[in-house]
Amino acid sequence: MNSLKNIVIYTMCAAIVVVSKELLVFLPNIELVSFLLILYTLNFELKGSIFIVVVFNFVQMLLYGISIWTPMYFIVWILLVFLVYVLKNILTTYTKCAIFSGIFGLIFGFLFSIPYFVISFKMGWIYFLKGIPFDLIHGISNYLIMLILFDKSNVVINTLSERYKL
Repeated sequence: MNSLKNIVIYTMCAAIVVVSKELLVFLPNIELVSFLLILYTLNFELKGSIFIVVVFNFVQMLLYGISIWTPMYFIVWILLVFLVYVLKNILTTYTKCAIFSGIFGLIFGFLFSIPYFVISFKMGWIYFLKGIPFDLIHGISNYLIMLILFDKSNVVINTLSERYKL
């Protein structure tokens, strides 16, 4: 993030993540956040993708307040960015990205149950089990969204990245 231009573009990308999440908030566990963060990380510098996650998380805190989910949002979304960054040379096709995104959607709920396991094993187990139907929706929708939107969206984001040296 060498320039103000990059900061503005990354902030606009974070705004797109926030708006996309809020537009789909009425659909349980169907979101574009995973899709967009994967796309951004495949095309932008690591620090740019982390910047996007941090801005997104702070806006979510402003909208929804601070609770037990807040640290997990920072951990889980930054974990996604790091995983994509590390696997960048493997995630070379829309099919591989779709499978990865689907798996991430499936484990998302388990990751969020970790604080409840720390409080009480029984509470964590109940939280995890009650969330399985939503995790299935999350995984399947992540997979399908990536399959449908990846190719064209990746071209656009890649062009943006190359043009502005992101």
